[in-house]
Amino acid sequence: MEKKSLDLLFKPRNVVIFEAKERYKFFIEGFKMQGYDLEKLYLISPTEREIFGIECYKKIDDIPDDTIDLLILAVRRDILLRTLEEITDIKKIEFIHIFTAGTGEFDEIGAKIENQLKNFFDNHPNIKAIGPNCMGIYCPSGKTAYLPRFPLDKGNIGLIYHSGDLHSRAINYGYSRYRLTFSKGASIGNCVSLQVTDFLDYFEKDGEIDLISIYFEGFSKYQKSAGNELLKRLKKMKKPILFLRGGMTKRAQSAVQTHTGSLGSDEKIWGAIFNQTPLIEVGSCLDEMIDYMFIFDSFFKKYRELPFEEQIKYYPKGKNVLVIMWSGGLGILDTDTLIRLKLNLPLFEGKIKERLMKVFPIKIGSLNNPLDLPWVSRSEHYVNLCKAAISEDINLVIMHTNAFGFEDKERFKEYYANLKEIRKHVESLNKILILILSETPMKIRNDYFELLIDDGFIVYPSIDRGAKSFLKLYEFGKKIARLHNKNN
Repeated sequence: MEKKSLDLLFKPRNVVIFEAKERYKFFIEGFKMQGYDLEKLYLISPTEREIFGIECYKKIDDIPDDTIDLLILAVRRDILLRTLEEITDIKKIEFIHIFTAGTGEFDEIGAKIENQLKNFFDNHPNIKAIGPNCMGIYCPSGKTAYLPRFPLDKGNIGLIYHSGDLHSRAINYGYSRYRLTFSKGASIGNCVSLQVTDFLDYFEKDGEIDLISIYFEGFSKYQKSAGNELLKRLKKMKKPILFLRGGMTKRAQSAVQTHTGSLGSDEKIWGAIFNQTPLIEVGSCLDEMIDYMFIFDSFFKKYRELPFEEQIKYYPKGKNVLVIMWSGGLGILDTDTLIRLKLNLPLFEGKIKERLMKVFPIKIGSLNNPLDLPWVSRSEHYVNLCKAAISEDINLVIMHTNAFGFEDKERFKEYYANLKEIRKHVESLNKILILILSETPMKIRNDYFELLIDDGFIVYPSIDRGAKSFLKLYEFGKKIARLHNKNN
């Protein structure tokens, strides 16, 4: 049977919250902040007359619409199935968000309720649901969100997360740190109905989405041959998928069982999946996920209008790095860090060194790699030296910067103009420039960081995080080219 489109899940024409309570006002605030039509947001409450300024209906029968696109179900678990059956007898339902928790992840009674839910959806194949035990969906173009603090801007990233909290953090941290914006996101919980693979199918066809981010706790026990199904879907995909797995250790698997109740899997299976698909593995850290989303997002801002076959050409082809700074000691540490990550720092000597000396014969510092260029960052020599070094077989340029001169407007203006000129040169060669701005509690540092992000620079707080992010982009470029050539 043809899969049901998820359009009305993310862009519902109407929404019903059952039962609406004061403590669930974050749902209402989320829709209100996104600009959803409040005349199409129906609140059902047998006890409340109004919540958050919106009039409540006593019963589902009172709603004027015959079809409900999105039903948010927030009732006690012991009446969950009965409520579901009563509502679907009265109204046609397209999608349901089962907010109720305490089901399969909680105890034997909850597991029994969850099995009953599975039977219900098997007998009602035209109704699809996320959950139970999930926060819901987010889609700025659909004016939908389950929390009020999510960004209003539309973006190009799709999220599929088993955890509602991590889903919320990815959105909020991604935006506050790097101005990342999102197209669609779903906190999917225990997956009694819709599965990760359903969202993958939909996101792959979605022209608004360039990058997919997944937090995955394990396979749903309600999906037959779940591992094979996931592998089959992933083999067909071309978009980069950043994949953060929860429960990789035996101890964490016990935590998964009390969170979403998902089933773990053999590491050999994951080895095959990562090898045969565009999946990019993220370590057990949400910060890494956000860092990686940032560099992929920056890539697509430049190349998203190109056809897929053309995009492949612009991923990094090598791992040669040029580091530019003004500290010899820091350069030694950076060199150790990059070499341990299996990146290369070509040493500038012989004719290359001679050419750089002709550009500007520095008195202190170093014209090797790292380039140690103290006291010249505001001069034309700085730009010319960097350009001359970058023209070699370099794939990534890493530059250290800081905010110490930020308050001196004239001096900073000269330095910032040089930064922009270097970036222009790097991008003209289809290479990548990453700035490193160390974290400090100083307001001036944060002001400078905001300026760099708003101006489109790729900025990380450490060389380790910047280099790891570059390596994920490089890894995907190699992988997608190999898979594309294999399939053609």
